Amino acid sequence: MKKLQDWDVRYRKFVQKNKNKPFVWGDWDCCRFVDGLVKEITGEHLIPETLDWTDEVTANKTIKDYGKTLYGAIKKATKAKGIMPIDKMYMTKGDIVVYKQKTKLVGICDGFNILSPTDDGINVASNDLAIKVWRIDG
Repeated sequence: MKKLQDWDVRYRKFVQKNKNKPFVWGDWDCCRFVDGLVKEITGEHLIPETLDWTDEVTANKTIKDYGKTLYGAIKKATKAKGIMPIDKMYMTKGDIVVYKQKTKLVGICDGFNILSPTDDGINVASNDLAIKVWRIDG
């Protein structure tokens, strides 16, 4: 998986378009947000099309069945696409990030923070919360 030539413009347009979109399990949760943004900047989905969920219970079951934990699921999905982990100290815009606030979440770095959806639109979390980071070649 590689970033498209105009990935940075696509990234900014995607975030701008979706900045106020509310959280909805299976449609606009942290995994769907990352998958949508990855698709926008690469032309490919990160999440296998066979995976689906509609609420918190089915999301947790899907994660458990696919990779046991959110970290394991993201690790499996990135490995399948040839996306390699990097040291979190070198995290930059476009990197996929598993991080911890109250629970573990997945987001994408904007160069300064980690972005992921909430009920009130896109959440901005500190890069210091990163647990693991993967970089899409580009």
